[in-house]
Amino acid sequence: MSASPSRIHYWQSRLLPGVELSHSHHREFSYGRHVHLDYHIGLVQQGGQKFIHKGSSHNLVCGQLSTVNPDEMHDGLSLLPEGYEVRVFAIAPEQLARWLPDSPEPFFDQGLQRRPDLYQGFARLHMYLDQPEPDALLAESQLLALLGELLHLAPERHALADPQIRFLRDHLLGQLDGHHSLEDLAALFGLDRFAFLRQFKKKTGMTPYAWLKRLRLERGKLLLARGMPVSEVALAVGFFDQSHFHHGFRQAFGLTPADYRQQMLPS
Repeated sequence: MSASPSRIHYWQSRLLPGVELSHSHHREFSYGRHVHLDYHIGLVQQGGQKFIHKGSSHNLVCGQLSTVNPDEMHDGLSLLPEGYEVRVFAIAPEQLARWLPDSPEPFFDQGLQRRPDLYQGFARLHMYLDQPEPDALLAESQLLALLGELLHLAPERHALADPQIRFLRDHLLGQLDGHHSLEDLAALFGLDRFAFLRQFKKKTGMTPYAWLKRLRLERGKLLLARGMPVSEVALAVGFFDQSHFHHGFRQAFGLTPADYRQQMLPS
């Protein structure tokens, strides 16, 4: 690689083993032909690059995804004068195989993806994983759902049954202040994480994280109506940041937790 001075930040999230994240800013660059040992998903946020992949030349610009399989030769050359900003997910093949046991050889079918929905989803997740305390269930659920779309996996044929949903609801209501991972929830039904995620969403139309968040807000509403202080309610239902409870409650019910509590107090 040759380049003008760059800023590159690498990190690994403890929530997603086998996934390396990076956020880079370059002015000018030239990457010679090379390969990676892992799957690369790149999100251009400023500028662009010209690259050769599978014998074809592509221009990758802001709002587009690049997807490269392990051992695929490619290069990269700066395309626009305003510089280049990119966020990258680098996923180890063995980790992807663990997530997708029914797809033993996942394969990106093209190097350039013009999917605004996937671009926005991966971008939001990448920025979320750079926050101080991301949630495990949210992070893994979002990544697996996005990968399922990106890899064009067949739609899930099965859905969780009503008794399974009721069991899961009661299980979570008893542990609202706990930490829940996709792996732990899937294990309750003897499923792998990806199968559980897709069967749950097929049944409910929601991700497990969104469903759990709603359970927390509903229980929080009940506790507020009983007069419990807002700060205690937030902790009791699993919001370790009171501002997140405040924002989620207002979004769900149209007023702040404090206002709701005040209205429900005996006059």
